[in-house]
Amino acid sequence: MEIHMIGHASILVRTQDHTILMDPVLWDPHQEGLFDVCPKREVLHQYLPRPDFLIISHKHLDHFDIRSLAALPKTVKVLIPQDELIERCLSKLGYQKIYKLNDFSEIKVGATRIMTTNSANKVPEFGVVFADESGVFWNQVDTDVSSNTIDFVLSRYSRVDFVLATWQPMLELSYQFNRSMTFPYAAYNQLLDNLRAIKPKAIAPGANAFKYIGGSSWLNRVVFPVTREQFCRDVRLLCPELKESIYELDPGDTLTLAHGTFQNQPGGCEFVRKIGGDREELDFYPVAVGRDMVDTIQEGVTPAILRKTIDEEVEKDLLLFIKDHPTLFAEHYRWKVIYQLTVIFPDGATKWSFDFSESAVRMRRARSPLANLHSIITASGFYGLLKGVHGWDYVIMGGYYRRFNKIYAVTDFGLVQPGNTQVQDPLELKFPYRRILENCLLKEIEKWQSAPEPDTESRKPARSTI
Repeated sequence: MEIHMIGHASILVRTQDHTILMDPVLWDPHQEGLFDVCPKREVLHQYLPRPDFLIISHKHLDHFDIRSLAALPKTVKVLIPQDELIERCLSKLGYQKIYKLNDFSEIKVGATRIMTTNSANKVPEFGVVFADESGVFWNQVDTDVSSNTIDFVLSRYSRVDFVLATWQPMLELSYQFNRSMTFPYAAYNQLLDNLRAIKPKAIAPGANAFKYIGGSSWLNRVVFPVTREQFCRDVRLLCPELKESIYELDPGDTLTLAHGTFQNQPGGCEFVRKIGGDREELDFYPVAVGRDMVDTIQEGVTPAILRKTIDEEVEKDLLLFIKDHPTLFAEHYRWKVIYQLTVIFPDGATKWSFDFSESAVRMRRARSPLANLHSIITASGFYGLLKGVHGWDYVIMGGYYRRFNKIYAVTDFGLVQPGNTQVQDPLELKFPYRRILENCLLKEIEKWQSAPEPDTESRKPARSTI
């Protein structure tokens, strides 16, 4: 069996004797112009194989794309959920062989078996299990998978070889509806628990490989709380037996399943080509929505001095401070924190990552997709702390500093959070509030003690005589 990644939720499956196209979205942008597949791809439409079956998982427009469906042959057999709107649209496009399936419907055609799986979501939708002599593949798409669904699948198939997994606990409506923007620990824990219960031989993150574009691009900062790298790392921790069988599949990649063995061919698909690697745009930054942080240089400080001072502070002084004070950072080591510091300079942002997952902290001047403690500060705000010109009140209340975390440990009992234990920003530990405030007050005293006193005599009102 071959699984060809077209992009996001669009896949083409070649079983022993059939070609099956699922959730085809063959042009970008899609979803009414809101989305691009990410990483960016090009579909070579003239080379797309003619499918024997077309499967639509549900009616959301990043899965049910009218332009793509209009371009496909209308004689193909189409399998859909119990959704009259999907059926009506397909009929208007000219499709004639439309089959509405219930949950856990099973179709056997030649050597190929196709079974729909249930979802707890409100929208009519299903996942799909594909099986032939080479193995069993479960595409969960966007489905909310329950323990009962897992039990049923395992009762019909003694093992699942490969799962294209539901993995992203999306927060697509949280900001707009004034809901919590904290990391969705419970929802994410359930997604990981599902994989442990299924015990597949291999997995890959499934759908949710898109990004918002244009006027909606700000949503990329708040919708996707988990990076693909983070999910794959967590699955390795939870299911160490899968260590060598976790794949990060991009558009144009092909995964071949053959009797419990797997071969990943990056770029192996002849009708899709990856042309971008822009997943960094999806990094979760819930504190960076609204007006972007802008640096305003302090008086008497040139951009060159600003950058030199902060580079030396982060890469020498801060790193040395962390290494010299292990007890201060005991919780960072305990929770294997990966701390990402972003400094907003007048000419752009610079990121540093401090990895506490080993016995000695490691620092890199780079983004980390595994970072779980983030702080963002303007260069001038940082410089003000360093020089005692400004205190934390100015930096925080002025909006020149923001932070968030998504710290947890993956255990056999699920995700465990720090609870009441506070894992502090290393900047707070190196520049403690009280000492910085005292420095600022002393500078204020020095400033105003040396200032000339106002000429109070000249301001006295003249005495009136009657």
